[in-house]
Amino acid sequence: MTRPKGPYSLQPPVMSVQIESAMDIMIVRNTARRAAGLLGFTPAHQAQLASAAATLAELVLKTGELHVVHFSGVVNTNQKGVQISITMPWLSGVSSHNVLIALRSKLGDLVDEILIEGETPPTVIMIMWRSDSDTGDADEEIHG
Repeated sequence: MTRPKGPYSLQPPVMSVQIESAMDIMIVRNTARRAAGLLGFTPAHQAQLASAAATLAELVLKTGELHVVHFSGVVNTNQKGVQISITMPWLSGVSSHNVLIALRSKLGDLVDEILIEGETPPTVIMIMWRSDSDTGDADEEIHG
């Protein structure tokens, strides 16, 4: 299974979680926190990203199909962030515009970007960019 790339350059960490049961939602939440922490996000932003990831995991769990959530660092010019992506075959044929409206109404305040890449099957990508208030060891490792 290949990991969706998205429009930005990927950087470590790259982590994945299979969604098969309700217990996996907790694992997704913890993995989102860990990925954001490794990238230097504040605890508050880690929690925010964890909430968005858990909400997306709950949504795909309801389909009864196996899904894999991917977490990775992303870079765009001077911005650094974390990306969560998940391929959703059950959305094939559904208007991307309508899917984005629904996702933004549910998750829009938790993440900076929500994108849909491809159509068969579509991949939902959520991105949170680091702000100036986010400082941590990851920033020192990248620049130092």
